[in-house]
Amino acid sequence: MRAALVLALCAACSGTEPGTESGSAPGPGIDVDQVMVHVGSMMVLGPRPGDTEYSRDAARYIEKAVTEAGGKVERFSVGAVDLPEITVLGATVRRAHRAEGLDPNLVVRFGPPGRVLLIMAHYDTVAGSPGAVDNAVAVGMLIELARALDLASPKYGVMLAFTANEEIGLVGAEALAARVGDDVMFAIALDLVGGSGALSLNGASELIGAEEMRWLAAAADRAGVVIRAPLAHRVVSRWWPQAERSDHGPFTRRGIRAVHFYDRGQDGEWIDLAYHSPRDLLSRVDRGSIDELGRLLFALTRLPPPEAGGADGFWVPVLHNQVLARWILIAVELALGLLAFGLLISLRTARVRGGLGALAALCCFVLAAGATLATELVTRGAHPAPWLHAPLRATITEILVLAGSLGLVVLFARRLRPWIGALRYHAIAVVVPLVIGAALLAIGAAELAWIWLVPAAVIALAPRLGPGRWLAPLAAALPMVLVLTPNQLREAAWNGFLPSSLPLAVLVTVFSLPVAASVAWLLRSRGTTGPLGAFVLPMGCLLSVLTGVVLASRAHPPCTGPDFNQFHLACEVTPGVR
Repeated sequence: MRAALVLALCAACSGTEPGTESGSAPGPGIDVDQVMVHVGSMMVLGPRPGDTEYSRDAARYIEKAVTEAGGKVERFSVGAVDLPEITVLGATVRRAHRAEGLDPNLVVRFGPPGRVLLIMAHYDTVAGSPGAVDNAVAVGMLIELARALDLASPKYGVMLAFTANEEIGLVGAEALAARVGDDVMFAIALDLVGGSGALSLNGASELIGAEEMRWLAAAADRAGVVIRAPLAHRVVSRWWPQAERSDHGPFTRRGIRAVHFYDRGQDGEWIDLAYHSPRDLLSRVDRGSIDELGRLLFALTRLPPPEAGGADGFWVPVLHNQVLARWILIAVELALGLLAFGLLISLRTARVRGGLGALAALCCFVLAAGATLATELVTRGAHPAPWLHAPLRATITEILVLAGSLGLVVLFARRLRPWIGALRYHAIAVVVPLVIGAALLAIGAAELAWIWLVPAAVIALAPRLGPGRWLAPLAAALPMVLVLTPNQLREAAWNGFLPSSLPLAVLVTVFSLPVAASVAWLLRSRGTTGPLGAFVLPMGCLLSVLTGVVLASRAHPPCTGPDFNQFHLACEVTPGVR
């Protein structure tokens, strides 16, 4: 009766009828209805901070449910755990200290003895949060995966682990890695699953190569699901594996191959504003996300992971579940960089005296950038980053101010002396993305370097494209379009990789420089503007600046500065915060 009542409540909250699924479901998986029953039961327990009566109730519920599902639960005590220091770019993220966990890790094994695939989900929450997506859904999925594995035993060892005290420093996972790490050939952490965002792969350090990625991709194909692998996350995971914040982290730090699956965001964003809050409720759980991840997990238990070693891999972002050897990406980027450099040095510019050249143009750009920054600082008030609440509007606003200011300064300078040296502006448009792309490639961020190297090569080719030279400013805008998107900016700020104190004007001006240079080259290569430059163009630039200033002054963020400092972007939806 209780299960039926909880199931009915789950169906009402999720907007679907009991027993229905979202879309077709190729490949076997787990029972979504029963997962929702487990999630509802965990919600009845309320918030479950570690080492409390509520977390112990959760552990008892898991033991009972897994036993009923056919599994045999082992209790591993956590005890005292020495947590290592975590540093990123010389900054200490966490000091080394000793933590003690009273709650147990719960483990259940399937298949023959030997080395295992480990799949983990933590069962604690932060204080005050019911923890539906973080992390009751993952717990319910592991319980039902245990049922599926009892009915269809895997041909190799699979271990399911419910870890304790994840929220205070991955304490349970650290203890588990120390105890069973030698027996684990591959580890998967489930955390923040069950949201409405795309199923995503995170935490793929340098230990995860092409063969491991192809194993994951092949399982996804068999399950009929698509895995996304955000490129920026891949770079961060390669650079700072010690800073991973889910239960796969302790395994990666011990040299054990491990990744993290999560649903990237909620409500059309790449973040979940209910994270670690009282709003992480049953109503936010997406049944379709449970279904697809359940099918993927079952598929992964059918074939063992490949042996460690081999070439590094690149998960192609546009194609479905396609993996290439990473050297192919690097080779393509090197070719693009060499092409852009070769075309750049082949330019021959005539020496023309008596006019303003590229250096004067850069000075004009700096003045326009200063006007843009001043506009932002003057209009933002006490809020440290009001633009984060509406990044698209703010970006358009600052582009208007920058473009208009630049146009006015350039037109004023032209009254003093004529502009010369069109190809020098073209060289600036090539050099800026080429240097950024080459730097990213040199420091191991090949997944991101192409965003700048592709424009560098296209811009370098533009003088040879005849009527197609207008592609130059479009190519120059590619990094801005890909990086300064609202979801990208908000996610970077939410995860702490984009300081709130950094003015948006800095980003806009840096990304706009090659665009402005390519436009200048295009205009100068076509000659003077005649009457257009005498009246229409100055008025258009002035109107652009005034429009940007008005938009900036009328922007009203939904949160005050103190609210933002306390809740970050969650201030937009936190009850009682306006």
